[in-house]
Amino acid sequence: MDREARYVKEQVSGADRILDVGCGIGSLEERFPEREILGLDRSATMLHAARDRVAAPFIRGDATALPIATASVDAVVCISTLEFIPDIDAVLTEAARVLDSDGTLVTLLLNTHSEYVQSNLQRDGSYFQRMVHRDSAKLADTILEYVDGEQEFFLSISDEEIFESADPAKAAISAVVGTPRE
Repeated sequence: MDREARYVKEQVSGADRILDVGCGIGSLEERFPEREILGLDRSATMLHAARDRVAAPFIRGDATALPIATASVDAVVCISTLEFIPDIDAVLTEAARVLDSDGTLVTLLLNTHSEYVQSNLQRDGSYFQRMVHRDSAKLADTILEYVDGEQEFFLSISDEEIFESADPAKAAISAVVGTPRE
């Protein structure tokens, strides 16, 4: 998570108001104490854990119908979230709606073509098995229909080792970053 947070921080360096969709236990908020980040999750249990970890604003909500004003945030961040939401078009439409006109969408995706993700998809009890979108290339293409940007592979995980890799066959995490299309 530290490497993912550094990547996100680079992408949102000029953003004052950040929305973390699918914030879970508040890991990003914990790593950005100096930033104004609003964490959103649909799970009351996750939000309770997040509030116990970090003093940041958190709200319960649905990514397909964000309880956020139009054009009210500078960045929307989704870290390993979109893979688990069936109506991806609704999420991306909502993200574009709440972003300021020159805002940035930052999505970090589990690369389903990597050995790491494939092995976790096969492991009994893995939360990866809850993934709705199991073709990360197709998911990235869908995101790029909503934003002007590009996909980048940057982080690999192998035998508990984490290392940089731009190789799509090895990188466990990819990012799609861009500004909403008009």
